[in-house]
Amino acid sequence: MTQSSPCTEEDLLFQQRGQVQHVILNRPKALNALNLSMVRDLTAKLKECLQDPRVSVITLRGAGGKAFCAGGDLKSLTYSVKEGNNYGQHFFFEEFALNYLIGTYPKPLISVMNGITFGGAAGLTVVGQFSVATEKSVFCMPECAIGLFPDVGSGYFLSRLPGNLGMFLGLTGHRLRGHEIVSAGLASHYIEYSKVGYKMFAQAYVLDAFYVESTIPERCTLEQHREQIARCFGGDSVEEIVRNLEHDHSAWAHTQLCAIRKMSPTSLKITFRLLKEGINKSLAETLKTEYRLTQRCVADKDFHEGIRA
Repeated sequence: MTQSSPCTEEDLLFQQRGQVQHVILNRPKALNALNLSMVRDLTAKLKECLQDPRVSVITLRGAGGKAFCAGGDLKSLTYSVKEGNNYGQHFFFEEFALNYLIGTYPKPLISVMNGITFGGAAGLTVVGQFSVATEKSVFCMPECAIGLFPDVGSGYFLSRLPGNLGMFLGLTGHRLRGHEIVSAGLASHYIEYSKVGYKMFAQAYVLDAFYVESTIPERCTLEQHREQIARCFGGDSVEEIVRNLEHDHSAWAHTQLCAIRKMSPTSLKITFRLLKEGINKSLAETLKTEYRLTQRCVADKDFHEGIRA
């Protein structure tokens, strides 16, 4: 039996096939960026599914083929600050509540990270039980470039990545692709896009039947530079990390220096401290801290300059 009940403006689409509830982010022209109504509707749907014995598995994916989700809708946030309304307060509060719901969701929830998976999208994928990367997946946390910081629980999950990998990703906005996302510990499964379909989600354990062991390509940037990442990004301050990169004298280190120097200095400091302290915090504690920080950042000039750039 198939049921389809789109949201008012069809920013989210819902389809139930058997015991599987499929949720589709449906703003392909905006790369499926999240707005407040989507956050609210998705939260309501997930809570509804918890109480529905007919739903055993929930899947989450993006429409259009180009992006899973490009994060939060920054245009709406910028407009709200200019207008002096409280949209930003509501958006971040309710988005982080959704992230916590996904991070503690008792039913199997499978997010398909096909295409662009940036920023706030991590709060729909990384914190959950199952996240599927494909050969088309591109993951990054680009917030330092726009005067924000990696949020949606990043202080919790990035801080727990081994070898200072989380610090590297948070400060540079480096992009991971396909296999690299699984290797980094930011996706649970790697599945070829051609095999990602409705049938494979009949039960969550079916994922393993399609799972491809992540044989890392020889030219995989992440694996080639693990030692450098661990050494250079293990500094006790942003300044020390910069010095470590300067003393490395490699082309790779130069690329990271260029990336860091394009970031908001304030955002870099916030991110560094968030990740250093996050290792000792729960997901709930981290999200509370991140909420307080977002309210300060969105009112700062770096955020508005970052959006314009």
